[in-house]
Amino acid sequence: METVERRAPEPAAEATDEGPAGEQPVGETLDRRSLFRWPVTAAMAAMGGVVLAACDFTSATFDRRVHLLKRLTYGATPASRDRITAIGETAWLNEQLAPQTLDLTAITAKVAALPALSQTAAQLFANYSAGGAARFAAAELQLASAIRAVESPAQLHERMVEFWSDHFNVPAQDTALYLLKIVEDRDSIRPHALGKFKDLVVQSALSPAMLYYLDNYRSSVGAINENYGRELLELHTLGVTGGYTETDVVNTARLLTGWTINTTTWKFEFAQAKHDASPLTIMGWTRPTTGHPWLHGVVFLQWLAVQPQTAQFVCTKIARRFVSDSPDAGMVTAMTNAWLANDSAIGPVIRTMVAHPAFDASTGAKFRRPLDYFQFVLRSLGASVAPTTNQTQLARIGGALDGLGQLPFNWPAPNGYPDVEGAWLNTGAMLARWNLVGDIVGRGFQPITYSTTTLRATLTGRTAPQIYDLVAQHLVLENVTSTGRGFLNSQLGWTDTLQPTGPQIDAALPTILVAVLGAADAQYR
Repeated sequence: METVERRAPEPAAEATDEGPAGEQPVGETLDRRSLFRWPVTAAMAAMGGVVLAACDFTSATFDRRVHLLKRLTYGATPASRDRITAIGETAWLNEQLAPQTLDLTAITAKVAALPALSQTAAQLFANYSAGGAARFAAAELQLASAIRAVESPAQLHERMVEFWSDHFNVPAQDTALYLLKIVEDRDSIRPHALGKFKDLVVQSALSPAMLYYLDNYRSSVGAINENYGRELLELHTLGVTGGYTETDVVNTARLLTGWTINTTTWKFEFAQAKHDASPLTIMGWTRPTTGHPWLHGVVFLQWLAVQPQTAQFVCTKIARRFVSDSPDAGMVTAMTNAWLANDSAIGPVIRTMVAHPAFDASTGAKFRRPLDYFQFVLRSLGASVAPTTNQTQLARIGGALDGLGQLPFNWPAPNGYPDVEGAWLNTGAMLARWNLVGDIVGRGFQPITYSTTTLRATLTGRTAPQIYDLVAQHLVLENVTSTGRGFLNSQLGWTDTLQPTGPQIDAALPTILVAVLGAADAQYR
């Protein structure tokens, strides 16, 4: 029996689902928020240099609407808060869980301007295989992810697409995966992100990207490859403590032999001649004696999806993503019960999560991952991201995200980007964030534009503290604290009684934007 080593080796600095392990990605690791107790100068040329303030730069009393938005979207905005106010929390959650009911015309048209994303796998291989073009086709997918996260009204859908992309991680790391990942995102993950997990796990197994990445396309009777079978049980369904044995891994691999890729169409193909059709049992599940052998694999995947171990493992990960690095056990149990009672449907799990007292109790406790932070900054500014195919512009944005440590679809191991604060909070990473904010506010990325015209009109004739609060309300739905006011006054040479002139406001506004978006409070949701 042959097992081929994973296409991507486990990195030395890996954070598991249980928490970070070993070295952290960049720089010196810090205790929670301790970094923000120090005055740190970020190299923000557009701002002329800004010394960022300590913790508690902005604050607000708890607002359930804002809390929901911070957790279920990529950033709370005044408009999204007003939407919840107008229709009520229940109706808002209903429409977020049914994205097809939202008007997606504008966002669909915008993404359609990226030509690689609508092509079949065969077309992608014909058009993008040579000369490094595949990398830029993948960059279109990365850009589309940002466009949707920043501008789509279906915010929860986009959050769940990202969650499942991590859960069923396939890194775009060579020509085939650059192209197959585009198809997987479009055809396997996005249509099922808010549906039933039992459908999603089948689609993942059938995905040519997953078949290629974890080598199941090469697995055949007499030459079994265990990579996918092992990760299916350990990472996709039951979890490492899910009760399976090495024999179960081998039998899972045997059951899924012959699941391969047609290299003309680059679609899934079942090769019966390569399939091991002999009897087998996996964790008490026995292969049927009738029916098509390919369907036996589908039935097993759907059986796995509704096992209690799978429900608990995946619900813990969902709670970790949306609530806390260490989710409340009672909340996870309630979510697990909702999963099992609803045939692995995701909607009831989300509803149970947000209704649990632990959800509200976690306010401000979840550290934004780098990509989350990038998209939050853009949403706060009301930015628009153009669907460019310019390679220089794509490379500029990709380089910035790579510098933050979270270029979409680029985590090299099967477990997906880490989801705990300890993996991301360190000095080097924070300096990269502050420089990124300076670049965005300084309009350093050509596809990204934003306007301060509406905000600026509200600032005329106001005192310095009133200006700070108006800007902070616009960006983060909070007011600036006395600490924040003191910091901004010291940077701008203003006082609490000053009523700045128009030119003074214009000169100061970029500094205020960077200070609010770069402060400690903005790193948490």
